[in-house]
Amino acid sequence: MILDKRLTFTASQALTTSAALTDSIDLGVSGVPGRDIGPGSPIYWEVVVLVAPDGTTGDETYTFNLESDEDVAFGSPSIVATLDVPRGATASPVGKRYVAVIPPIINSNERYLRVAYVGAGTTPTITVASHLSTQAPPAWQAYDAPFQA
Repeated sequence: MILDKRLTFTASQALTTSAALTDSIDLGVSGVPGRDIGPGSPIYWEVVVLVAPDGTTGDETYTFNLESDEDVAFGSPSIVATLDVPRGATASPVGKRYVAVIPPIINSNERYLRVAYVGAGTTPTITVASHLSTQAPPAWQAYDAPFQA
């Protein structure tokens, strides 16, 4: 799979507290209705585990929210999709992919997309990559890992 830098939220980011991933995606001009995203061919959002999530104390949780907003500061984001990553190296080994199909966003004034990580528990630590793609997951061969849903 060929990844587009402009469709990448992060190539590699270590997370220990709740935070937005490194990059957001600018969809164009603010306040222009009819910026349709997702009708026709599906768009896939992926989070890839690069360093397995800690599960030492058993209370860690790892949630990733794909958010949209009309403001680059994301003052009032809307959640478009959510991916929960199970804790521990056995449940979420290096290379494990978590994928969601983005529901169509039609006639939206939202200009920006980002991924917000929400970690909780005693020692939540994880390193991930995240991006958008129009290729179906079985065609992906990145990160030297087979597709695992």
